[in-house]
Amino acid sequence: MIAGVLSVFNRLLQYLADNPYILGVLVLLCVFILALSVFFSGPKPAKNPFSIKNVHPVEQLVSDQKERDRVLKQRFKASKVPANLDTIIVGSGMGGLSAGVLLARAGKRVLVLEQHDQAGGCCHTFHDKGFEFDTGVHYIGKMAPGNDDRVMMDQVTGGRVEYPRMDEAYDVVAMGDPRQEKVRKYPFMSDERETKANLIKCFPKEKDAINKFFQTLRESKNFFEGYFVLKLVPKWVAWLLVSTGLLNFIFKSYSRFGKISVKKVLDELTDDEELKGTLAYIFGDYGVVPSKAPFGLHSTVLRHYFSGAYYIRGGPSEIPYQMVQVIEELEGKVLVNAPVSKIIMNSGRAVGVKVQKGESEVEIYAQHIVSDAGVSNTFLHLLPQETATKSCIYPMIQKVGDSLSYLTVFIGLNGTKEELGINAHNCWSFMRPDLEQSFEDYLSLAPDQLKDADVPLMFVSFPSAKDPTWHKRNPDKSTCLLITLSRYSWFKKWEESRVKHRGEDYEDLKTVIGKKMLDHCIRLYPSLEGKVKYFDVGSPLSNKYYLGFQQGEMYGLEHQMQRFLPEASIQLRAKTDIPGLYLTGQDIMSAGLTGALFGGLLCASELLHRNLYNDLQTLKKELKKSA
Repeated sequence: MIAGVLSVFNRLLQYLADNPYILGVLVLLCVFILALSVFFSGPKPAKNPFSIKNVHPVEQLVSDQKERDRVLKQRFKASKVPANLDTIIVGSGMGGLSAGVLLARAGKRVLVLEQHDQAGGCCHTFHDKGFEFDTGVHYIGKMAPGNDDRVMMDQVTGGRVEYPRMDEAYDVVAMGDPRQEKVRKYPFMSDERETKANLIKCFPKEKDAINKFFQTLRESKNFFEGYFVLKLVPKWVAWLLVSTGLLNFIFKSYSRFGKISVKKVLDELTDDEELKGTLAYIFGDYGVVPSKAPFGLHSTVLRHYFSGAYYIRGGPSEIPYQMVQVIEELEGKVLVNAPVSKIIMNSGRAVGVKVQKGESEVEIYAQHIVSDAGVSNTFLHLLPQETATKSCIYPMIQKVGDSLSYLTVFIGLNGTKEELGINAHNCWSFMRPDLEQSFEDYLSLAPDQLKDADVPLMFVSFPSAKDPTWHKRNPDKSTCLLITLSRYSWFKKWEESRVKHRGEDYEDLKTVIGKKMLDHCIRLYPSLEGKVKYFDVGSPLSNKYYLGFQQGEMYGLEHQMQRFLPEASIQLRAKTDIPGLYLTGQDIMSAGLTGALFGGLLCASELLHRNLYNDLQTLKKELKKSA
């Protein structure tokens, strides 16, 4: 009998030796059991904020601007601050509002403070001379019913927002200078197989390289799982996963594709510069050139739209419009024109904020302070220096760095989308196929050289063509946005001047860049010739003024490789090492609406002492059963 037991034991040992991943899984399981026991032995978990009952039928769109302003533009007064606050949230972007809704649904009293004159951050829209413009949300992926992202959005908006689907060819890559040659256009479709087939048709000699690229996309599809886990589990568990090597063993996609650049992957596949540029086109969505961006991030962003690209019925401001109402229904408040000048510390703990009100300051106190103002802004400007510099997060600002800024051209057009021949898609236009080199050459220019330089990269969006309700709200008018990456330093000398009063030199510089972009756009879309009735340019200083980014940065901390390696991934998390202070938004997750949304989920998880991601998965199962 003993011999039989030993034989079984030896076979078990041999099986584990042949399949070492099982041992890793067992060790990880033990770690998680221990972690959960520690995690849940602390404060009692708060109420689960997710519920089927949170989602209501979509209502008629409110188009009256005064009614919308009543919700989105509630000016700060000390008398409006709710009593007995649990949480103050600095910033009303998607990260701030999503955290606020989840906390409010769990029974917490929430106050959201926004420095601008309307809530919403990059979701806000504005009106000028009869035209309506969005500012930061140009398309969203994974909004089909039942998807994690859609379920989460429905929970924070009350389900009262609809997401119309864009064209099947949601992105079109345009290669070449339209003044000198015929521009080559490569569509990216809401179907991975169709996109691949189109690329092979356009680059028949590169069939093997294209097949290999899509295979690599599939191999890297779980990249964000490892990244997300490092932020979701307790910090000591995250460090244990890293130090023991279990992270590399279990989350192979994260470990492999977080250390290899987009450029390296493409260089190993092909020598065709135009194909490489086409496959790398979407780097503008995260703002890092291919040699510095991890392929896992690129893969995640590219695949995000393969199941469809969507917009927002009524425009992006519909999202904060609904979220603010949810917070207020639950006795919270979202107040604007409320610039927070300092986070108040007491005995090493964040206990409140100072709101600048004219020449005076109003102090507001709460149990917890959440910043959606960005890591750099929070640690370099809002916290006392002696507090900020002692934090483990402080060194990450320099190690990771801030993202580049951008310049936006706002164009108002006379005519409907049918009359203008514009579609519900985006166009990424590159003057040269060596997009990284051309872009770096452009960024190296001095301000006085920009007037004679071509803009090498341009993102073209037609918001009016994406929203089915647009022409009912804005008859016989259309809009176009043109965006390119930029440097804050080009405009720095005017940073102390007042908005709309920065002088002729400033206006001349941004206008000459904007007109080059407009001319390029009309060459791509000749039907726009003679239809332009509105033209304005937003510079990095505009981003600073309206969005509160100190260097006009587009995506907070830079999305280069360092940011996604374990050290920065673990340190840039919702719960800081400063008692009472929490972070939310894209800096603790990733760029874009979805990144900020799940940054809010991570933040609320910490404050509610719940694993809200598990709660979200449970809700998905309930929704599936009730469907």
